[in-house]
Amino acid sequence: MSYCTHSVLTGLVTGLMLLASPLQADNKSNTPHEGNQEQFKTLFAQLGSDSFPIRQVAQQKLQEAAGKNRELILEQSLNRYFESNDPEVRYRLRSAMFGIVGSSLRKEGFIGIRMMDAPIPFLNNRGNAQPERAVQILSVLPDTAASRAGLRLGDKIIRLDGKPFDNNAPAYFELSKYIRSKSSGDTVKLSLKRGIEDVEIDLVLGARPEGMDENRKAEAFSEWMDEQKIARGILKRENEQADNQQPKSSQNLPEFRRPSIQIVPDQDPKKQK
Repeated sequence: MSYCTHSVLTGLVTGLMLLASPLQADNKSNTPHEGNQEQFKTLFAQLGSDSFPIRQVAQQKLQEAAGKNRELILEQSLNRYFESNDPEVRYRLRSAMFGIVGSSLRKEGFIGIRMMDAPIPFLNNRGNAQPERAVQILSVLPDTAASRAGLRLGDKIIRLDGKPFDNNAPAYFELSKYIRSKSSGDTVKLSLKRGIEDVEIDLVLGARPEGMDENRKAEAFSEWMDEQKIARGILKRENEQADNQQPKSSQNLPEFRRPSIQIVPDQDPKKQK
């Protein structure tokens, strides 16, 4: 093998090892404080690479590594985010932090139905017709908690875990809010009207599909970022800003007197001749 060929092969092998090595933890170290501070330097450096695939892989590996080193990755990413002047690096760091913070959110429950409000009339103790709030199922999405539990088109949900819907609010809104307050894997008892039959189903909730939680992730990331800026003195809390804007004493304010003549507002400059 010629010297030139050997050098090229050595360079290729070194490059591949460089891309793969940042996630190989030191076997002698089991905590972030025993050597992990230097572990991800190469990945951070690769975020500014001229190669798009390298930048993309580095960002993905940072997010994957956060599964075991969440606080360390977030701390180092944030430090580099504020220190860097490279728009590409800042974009990659922000995207990685967004993914890490968003992935730690609780998985909200999900049924998998299209629904509408459908009150059911019934006779109260006085013999008068009175509507009972219910949710009517318009369709069942395939491969969801609803389809696995056997919910059907036309079913009317009248109770959640034994409790009727509030007559002062749309039932579908209350159902959605209740289900989202639960977590994926939780069990909810649904009481149904299926034609003239009363049916009860124990439904194991699924997770909301990817993409449906983007607003929730964005809110969580924005709150987290604000807290980090406050901790670094970059941003003040709202109550501190409000306190700084309030006057020290109302006694120092000039007395307001009602004008003795009518005040005519200035005319719109566009209307002046």
